[in-house]
Amino acid sequence: MTVKRIAVICGWMDAPSRPVTKYAQLYKRLGYDSVVLLSTKADFLKHEKLVHATTTLESVDARTKVELIPHMLSNGGCRSWYCFEEHLRARQQPYSVPAMVFDSAPYSPRLGALAFTWRGAPFLPTLWDCVAMRAFMVALGSYPVLTNSTDAFTLMWQRFFREQASIPKLFLYSSADRVISAVDVEAAITEARNHGGVVEQLDFERSPHVAHLAYDPERYINVLGTFLTKHVSEYCGE
Repeated sequence: MTVKRIAVICGWMDAPSRPVTKYAQLYKRLGYDSVVLLSTKADFLKHEKLVHATTTLESVDARTKVELIPHMLSNGGCRSWYCFEEHLRARQQPYSVPAMVFDSAPYSPRLGALAFTWRGAPFLPTLWDCVAMRAFMVALGSYPVLTNSTDAFTLMWQRFFREQASIPKLFLYSSADRVISAVDVEAAITEARNHGGVVEQLDFERSPHVAHLAYDPERYINVLGTFLTKHVSEYCGE
């Protein structure tokens, strides 16, 4: 049986295609095919069945095993992967996940996570970005109450760090991030480890939100490549 490995590059919220595609190019250099999922604020304000509903994987024959490596950038990336995986399950499409990568993510399901982003909004590039982010924070906090639903961050936390705790995970983050606190990322690391997960982590210390690759590309690529070689190769029995 042949193996087709696909990196699912899940961009951060409202990121344009070009900077997200750079991660797909990185994975191509590492020997992986890729699929790119872009994220918008609206993805958090509608049912997961409506997010990435038309995105599909390239068809493969029955003798090919499909392995997906989600590379999630910020909360938008986490939301995209969660919803995309919901569609894969609904279609009963065979696949496996040998490893997961979290870049500048995730939130923990606590009010303090939203408060941290609220306080960090003035550091966004423009005044409009700040206003838009804070308006989104209000909508995000209201949505579960108005729809009588479980908030997206609790759903993602339960799946990624409890149900899927056994999947090896790499966390790339920064103590200088003003959008998602290193405290939240390290809480996720602890949660995964407490449930028996294999976890690797790197704090870039000074890089801004979703800017670790640009800040120190050599270190980023080396850590990512080593993680994938170790865990994906082991998973495949190579």
